[in-house]
Amino acid sequence: MFPEELKKVLTDQKQILEDKLSRDYVPRDVPNILDHLKIPNILTILGVRRSGKSTLAVMLLKGIKFSYVNFDDESLYGIRAEDLRGLEEAIYQVYGNVEYMVFDEIHNVKGWELFASRLRESGKRLVVTGSNSKMLSGELATHLTGRHSDYVLFPFSFGEYLKFKGVRFGELLSTRERAEIKNELESYIDVGGFPESLILGKEQTLTIYNDILFKDIVSRLKIKQIGRFKDFANTLISYYSSEVSLSRLAKSMGIDEKTVFQWSFGMENAYSVYFLPRYGEKLRERLTYNKKVYIVDTGLISRVAARKKDRGRLIENMVALKLLKENQLKGLYYIKDKDYEVDFYDEVNSRLIQVSYATDKVEDREIKGLIRANEKLRVREQIIVTYDIEGEERVAEGKPIKLVPLYKFLLG
Repeated sequence: MFPEELKKVLTDQKQILEDKLSRDYVPRDVPNILDHLKIPNILTILGVRRSGKSTLAVMLLKGIKFSYVNFDDESLYGIRAEDLRGLEEAIYQVYGNVEYMVFDEIHNVKGWELFASRLRESGKRLVVTGSNSKMLSGELATHLTGRHSDYVLFPFSFGEYLKFKGVRFGELLSTRERAEIKNELESYIDVGGFPESLILGKEQTLTIYNDILFKDIVSRLKIKQIGRFKDFANTLISYYSSEVSLSRLAKSMGIDEKTVFQWSFGMENAYSVYFLPRYGEKLRERLTYNKKVYIVDTGLISRVAARKKDRGRLIENMVALKLLKENQLKGLYYIKDKDYEVDFYDEVNSRLIQVSYATDKVEDREIKGLIRANEKLRVREQIIVTYDIEGEERVAEGKPIKLVPLYKFLLG
């Protein structure tokens, strides 16, 4: 592209950026990730499409002079690596000599890694967003070992959702406030946390879902069997909070096993699903077990899953998302033995967590599963997340088991 064309695109994008900067946004519950740019570094904000990555980048740099380029803009479609030097010149013409630069969805440009590396070496501080987990492979990983930090952003958490709705929450709540939060929890389970869906209505989630499928998976993997792929994606989402055998799924759908594995990896790379491994003391064991699948947003489950909605599994999915966010996808497993199961082993924080759709009494099997698992793992904390029970279960030996209502766990 010619420099003057790039300058015009950036000028138009700058007007959109100025409009964004003039608005008030829901503060995101993220750590101070801007500190990663002090080295200087490249900060990459990753996550599912429409989770608010570009907005977060803008919020982080509000009050600092920075440039912004959105590579998801159709005006930049087809831009090549050799055009990026001209783009850099256009940035200085439109924004001046900026130190901070935001590149939104830059992985759409093949070979962008060397461009980012050169800018970093010249002293620029970069915030890069992307909706594909593989964007940090290849040249960037090779040239910037230890020089980039990444953060995975999810759709709104329950706490962020309550902020959006203007609902007060904290440690001390009145009976009325607690009832209001529980009512909002029901809405959150159904609508989910995509910001656009909260603004435009829950059916917007289907538009977001189609964008994820076609822009982040079909186009990247060059999938030709689009109808079959969409059937597969819908089926996989219907397995939320369940073990899934991709080999059996391929057989039942009459699709080549290699294709199913490729499609599932594509969905995982686009952050639309997460596969949780079963814990095994040996790495070899973990690689042979089936995994459990969790979906990035319960609103997506409500709109897409073909199977009847299961309250217990929906709650488990919500707990999984909170843990995945807190751990940044690391050190989380499920446990399954011959005669007991535990929903989550949080290795990072040394805790075992069961999820139970209990409103009056927790089943004995949930307690026994924690006790049996803890005999081997000796964790710091044992928790049962219930729908509406709070308290403590005393056990003969070992630490007591905490009973935590779902809304409290999600806000903790």
